[in-house]
Amino acid sequence: MNRYKFLYLIPLVAIVWLTPACTDLDEEPFDIITANNYYSDRNSIIAAVTRPYEHGHWTGWDGDRWLLSELTADHFVWPQKGKHGYDGGDWVRLHGHAWNSDDGHIYGAWNGPYQGIGQCNVIINDINKLDYTKLGLTEAEKTQHISELRTLRAWFYLFLIDYFRNVPISEDASTLNPNSTPQEVFAYIEKEVKESLPNLPKNTRAGRFDQGGAAALLVRLYLNAEKWIGTAKYTETAQIAQEIIDGKYGTYSLDSDYRGPFRSGIKGYRSPENIFEFPHARNLYEMGWMYNAMMHYQARYSLDNDWGGWNGITLTPSLDMEGNPYPYKLGKPYGKYSDQDKRKQPFRTTSANGDYEGFFLVGQQYEFNKAQGFGFDSTKMVNGTEEYNNKPLRYVDQVGRFSEGAAGITKGSMVTTGEENSGVRLLKFPWLPDSKGLFQNNSVPEIRLAEIYYALAEAKYRAGDKAGAAVLLDAVRQRNFSAESWPANSYVNNLSLLTDDEFLDELGREFIGERHRRTDLVRWNRFGEEWWAKPKDAKDVSVFPIPARVLNANPLLKSNGF
Repeated sequence: MNRYKFLYLIPLVAIVWLTPACTDLDEEPFDIITANNYYSDRNSIIAAVTRPYEHGHWTGWDGDRWLLSELTADHFVWPQKGKHGYDGGDWVRLHGHAWNSDDGHIYGAWNGPYQGIGQCNVIINDINKLDYTKLGLTEAEKTQHISELRTLRAWFYLFLIDYFRNVPISEDASTLNPNSTPQEVFAYIEKEVKESLPNLPKNTRAGRFDQGGAAALLVRLYLNAEKWIGTAKYTETAQIAQEIIDGKYGTYSLDSDYRGPFRSGIKGYRSPENIFEFPHARNLYEMGWMYNAMMHYQARYSLDNDWGGWNGITLTPSLDMEGNPYPYKLGKPYGKYSDQDKRKQPFRTTSANGDYEGFFLVGQQYEFNKAQGFGFDSTKMVNGTEEYNNKPLRYVDQVGRFSEGAAGITKGSMVTTGEENSGVRLLKFPWLPDSKGLFQNNSVPEIRLAEIYYALAEAKYRAGDKAGAAVLLDAVRQRNFSAESWPANSYVNNLSLLTDDEFLDELGREFIGERHRRTDLVRWNRFGEEWWAKPKDAKDVSVFPIPARVLNANPLLKSNGF
């Protein structure tokens, strides 16, 4: 985490953060400044309030939380590619749902949110003791800052109730806390957000929680209530979602361009669809982990940057080793996109200003066209470095040891039988040319208005209003198709197509890679089903076990039974 520099305010500041006593934390402070000496003016207060957002980005979009949300689901896998990527069997276990309470990724899923909660707790407690008027601020600003931190703290708790259910609630770093029930955690999150929301501004700056962002957290909470606490709250989901769409909590609108929410931040563009996004800037605050995890070592030549990549995470394959679609209902993400869907196009830049098309790297890879400043040079193929050393690098929607001929075919298609060209690569969050000053400057959308449309659609669908759900889904989906191809792909025009399976597939298409998939599968009772290289689960593993290290550190905690 400490490789990221702090973007929100200059000069760079840091504070020693206390953390909940139930968690053993590894993060080291950049510097140590006591609270009495730190809060000296307006800038120091704003810096403290915004500090946990940096950790929030890391929590949501770097490492263990993303891995548990996506690699345990049916869209992504980290296949072993020859001698690379076995990593002690980590990815085999995550894909096969074979983890236990000693798993380091599960510990990271606990640790990261509690670090953020600890930061929020310390700053809230500090601010409560300050006289804002003596530091050039108002009491209204004090209330807003505390409300903002309480909302961010609730966002961290959403990870914990989703992953573990009965977790400790902590507002004081000096005491150990026992488990709370899922109902108590749910009620706490709801209370924190509801009490904070009226004190927040509307449409604040990028990277800060406002009324729209807080209301969206309620939508997430209510949408998953049936699985989290055993009580369905789809009526409440629909109410808050409709209020957000109607503009009660701020002005938002669906982006007319399917790429818009993901290129927000490029050349000053801000997508009207993004309710909450984490802003980035090259060499200041970067989304480097996802690039490294997904991109091939040679991707820098085709995408114009100086990074290497780990050649790790890919989409799960749609095709078997003979080129036939797998029979599983779940998975096969690339194959689930219509060939008429604009998003399914192979990624390529289309101008020197950062315009591009497509969400995926697939097929033959070519070098970036340096002469024109965008696109690919079709006369210069990018070659592989491992199984296809000095041979053209071509990403395939398959996993298998094809380079070994018949011997490789007999090894089958499994997490352990990939090679360097295995798998389609996601480039939904575009990595644009570094030579044009665009690389790593796009924001990552944490909450989009499209999510609110889909939540409302799901509430209507579950209530039997399939036609109403179709209208909402189509409002988002139409931008993905040309005018000529749209009628055949519209749910409104083809209502019989909208089944339970299709709804789940559509959630996957719209939110692929956005850390939604495991939660969606659990909510739709599909997390235990079979997909590529994973049989049907023998038992319910939709909740992660509280890590053994955490239980050993806090005698008041009890296992959650998983």
